[in-house]
Amino acid sequence: MIELLVVLVLVGVLATIAGADLNQLRGRYRMNAAARQFADTVELTRVRAITTNREFAMVLMEFDPTPMDMDIHSNHGKYEIRSGESLRNSTNWDPEPNGTVDLYNGPSKWTGVSIDEWEPINGPANYNFPNALVFSPRGYLINDPSDFSDGVVRVVFRSKASRVPEARVVRIDLGGGTQIAQVE
Repeated sequence: MIELLVVLVLVGVLATIAGADLNQLRGRYRMNAAARQFADTVELTRVRAITTNREFAMVLMEFDPTPMDMDIHSNHGKYEIRSGESLRNSTNWDPEPNGTVDLYNGPSKWTGVSIDEWEPINGPANYNFPNALVFSPRGYLINDPSDFSDGVVRVVFRSKASRVPEARVVRIDLGGGTQIAQVE
């Protein structure tokens, strides 16, 4: 009887350790998937600008004001795709159908993942379109050069489900290319 009790205690301890590791792995998976979805949306926005011969923008709308609180239910982050009405100097920007991604609500929900506050993005000169990455019909970003720190715009995704703070950065270059890297 004592042997059975010892075995049950050991199984319980191992299950607890495995459960904690699985939660951390799930958090890392969600963070990586959210960063990949963002990078894919940047690429999609670029392709839409090229194929429709119009300006397209990806607008960063919401970030997490408390990204380090590790509360998996307080995740924030929202961005959307908008289309301009012309080749250049668009003044009207319409949201694309199904073009909004909200990490907290909706079909794109990523529990335990947030977007950190990004560096100021002014948008293209003379557009008055802050927090927007605007693609020309040729597929490159026409944002003001001051938007690019070391040649890229950085958007950081953070997992709030890990015991150790963990994040991925999506870098977007002037040509519209994306790269995902681990934040150290």
